[in-house]
Amino acid sequence: MTRYESTIECLVLWGTRAGIGPGYTLEAVAVRLSEDIAELRDEGGIPAHVRTVIGILPQQRVLEIRVEGLSVEADPDRTTIREVANTLFELASYFNIVALDPATPPLFTQRILLVGPDGHPFSAMVGAAVGDVEPLTAQRNQSDA
Repeated sequence: MTRYESTIECLVLWGTRAGIGPGYTLEAVAVRLSEDIAELRDEGGIPAHVRTVIGILPQQRVLEIRVEGLSVEADPDRTTIREVANTLFELASYFNIVALDPATPPLFTQRILLVGPDGHPFSAMVGAAVGDVEPLTAQRNQSDA
């Protein structure tokens, strides 16, 4: 009997800066992501008053981005809040690998917490990645010098 393989089982979201093996740990992702966020802030892609803190939980494969400096009071229509959260989510996605099969976990799950002036989260975005779907055979490691 021939085993049926779903097309989805052969596809992945592979971030443009993602890789496997030495140099592609969750800790390395956090460092590279911090650099990308700083560069984006310098270019005006994230407001200067917004502060980000990146943490990792390696055993749970969670990358957490804590965002401070935004509030519903200052942004009642949540335009800036959504833009910042979406930008950070997309930026972190560049480092992730997500198989589209039902059994393989992503390289990491990202958790973005937007924290108000009182120190409590008022909004969050949790997920793995967003990006283009590629065949699994597209595996590669890119040098990130």
